[in-house]
Amino acid sequence: MTWRPVGLSALALAVTLAPTSACSSKDDAATGPARRACGLRIWHRPASAEAHVEIVGAWNGFARPGTIPARTADGWRVADLSPPPGEHAYAIVEDGVWLIDRNAPMTAEHEGREVSLAVVPDCELPELRIDAVEPHEAGATVRATFFAGRGGSALDPGTIEPPELRVVSADRRTGAVVLEVDGLSRGKYTYVVRARDGRGEVAEARATIWLDGRSAAAPWDPRDAIVYQVFVDRFRGTSGPLAPPETPAARAGGTLAGVRAALDSGELTSLGVDTLWLSPLYANPTGEYPGNDGRQYTSYHGYWPVASRALDPRFATEEELDAFMADAHARGIRVLFDVVPNHVHQDHPLAAEHPDWFGAPGCICGQGACDWADHIKTCWFAPYLPDFDWSRKEVAAAVTEDVVWWFDRFGADGVRIDAVPMTPRSATRRIATAIRSRYEHPGNTPYILGENFTGPGGFGSLRYDLGPYGLDGSFHFPLMWTLRETIAEERAPMRKIDADFRAGEKEWDGAGAVMGLMIGNHDVSRFASVSAGNAMGDTWLPPPQPIDPLVYAKQRVALAAVLTLPGAPVIYYGDEVGLAGRSDPDCRRVMPAEAELLPAQIETREVARNVGRTRSCSAALRRGRLETLVADEESWVFARVLDGEAPVVVALTRRPKLPITVALPSGTSPSIVDVVSGARVEASGGSLEVPADAFGVHVYVAAEGGCAAPR
Repeated sequence: MTWRPVGLSALALAVTLAPTSACSSKDDAATGPARRACGLRIWHRPASAEAHVEIVGAWNGFARPGTIPARTADGWRVADLSPPPGEHAYAIVEDGVWLIDRNAPMTAEHEGREVSLAVVPDCELPELRIDAVEPHEAGATVRATFFAGRGGSALDPGTIEPPELRVVSADRRTGAVVLEVDGLSRGKYTYVVRARDGRGEVAEARATIWLDGRSAAAPWDPRDAIVYQVFVDRFRGTSGPLAPPETPAARAGGTLAGVRAALDSGELTSLGVDTLWLSPLYANPTGEYPGNDGRQYTSYHGYWPVASRALDPRFATEEELDAFMADAHARGIRVLFDVVPNHVHQDHPLAAEHPDWFGAPGCICGQGACDWADHIKTCWFAPYLPDFDWSRKEVAAAVTEDVVWWFDRFGADGVRIDAVPMTPRSATRRIATAIRSRYEHPGNTPYILGENFTGPGGFGSLRYDLGPYGLDGSFHFPLMWTLRETIAEERAPMRKIDADFRAGEKEWDGAGAVMGLMIGNHDVSRFASVSAGNAMGDTWLPPPQPIDPLVYAKQRVALAAVLTLPGAPVIYYGDEVGLAGRSDPDCRRVMPAEAELLPAQIETREVARNVGRTRSCSAALRRGRLETLVADEESWVFARVLDGEAPVVVALTRRPKLPITVALPSGTSPSIVDVVSGARVEASGGSLEVPADAFGVHVYVAAEGGCAAPR
């Protein structure tokens, strides 16, 4: 079979993130217009000056000996290569050991090895890059650079489009372009900017403008996120609250219209939420299918795609999703789509049209001798859920383009990638590169969050897929388990939260990761049921909603922890009211109606709202460093400190015997307010006395700041 790079359009700019080009992007002013990068330049710093290094690649069948890179005076090796335009897998071989290029964003599979992957552009064609998007009150300035193709002519300023963007200036020699747009209301706008050279060859790039009240100097990034995870079928129906489904695995009838109603009512933004993670909206099969426990399950969850570019009409129409996205963006809310690049349902057309795109039927994950640890790359979730074979180039290209379609068609702001450990790292890197190359620029940062399910202490396994070329973050499962052990079960000292959080930060130091912090999700028992001591047992026999106030006090402490730590807090729907549930499917109960909530549930939600809104307000809580003030058996007190901002002090207690005296960090206001209780405190002598209340939550901010608003 001859492979054609289906996904090349999405990755055409990837070479700008990959190994440096062999010629300069900008020639000397005397030589003519700025010209685009050409060829492939690969840099490598070997372990020793004596190391033998060669470059092997798909351009000649990975034949050895490969290209011997030149030595530089500072110990690096560099090779300039001229493969034809397109995708090229390659490896660096150092003293016989095959290595990936650490400077390249993408990887691929070659004969069971992970190798690097570069996209070499057609340098005969011009290129357009977005350099900056600077929002102002009702519009924005877009700055771009046009690079002429090799042997081509300079920019023709009269060809710049779309007409909605006014050309302020366009320099034929440097390629610098400045565009303006005015008259916009609050929301998100993406323009496909096109320009031609004198020969009529076109180049294009996407410019995304966010008018969400943020300045160009401090645009949104994932550290600012408070994510609300919505399980669409179980959240809310078009007409309001849902009745429990006939069985825990049946459909309850939730719709996107139900989510939009909660957005429009302010129910979600009252928690400080600025990001929604929607469960998969793909078309899924009808009927029931056997689970690994022998019971029958429906596709209410959305993780069994029968189409990669179609919505399930039981959730929403395309018109409804368009309206939802416009509404969310007008409120400054980002939307993450849940994508499933690991598998499809057997009824997906690809399963019949391209059976060679799927690996041989694997063992079923977690069944018999098919343990997760040894078979995670090859096992299937179920016999009717075939796994994609990501080692095939056509699979990698097609599935990546299917993910990018959700950005192109519906204006996605990021993705949650399902089942990351079940695919090779080349999958997440390729998807991330495709998204970034098409949509990321100063002023627009898609959030790429991966699901890598780990047990307690599994920091190292999370690190593998993170980094500047990988995931922006993973869900912090180790922290979730620690919060359950220390707060819900009281089996470990409070200091363990601090120790484990810092162990994780050390493990992925340098990756630039913004981890998703949560107390639970759709695959584990609810935190409230763990606190109540009845989380174990048959997941089709739901335990009752707890009435013990202690359960909700513990819930408040755990929620406050994730809402005040560095990262991106993720609130699983219902956790703000301490919804009960054993593991899947019981942890996916319908969202209760307001009239059904206990007073303790309402109080828990109010604490989450106060802390969430404070995080949204406080740059220190979102972006400040973590300073531990007290970490002992029953208490954990820390500060979030950011230069130029008043520190925020957070005190989480379990069962302290005496009040805790805390030395406050430098810069703390002498007059502070606890946003949970509303109490104003005068911090005399640079110290603070934290009350000895059982399962207490205290978040202290400067009284004179806008974040100390009344409860």
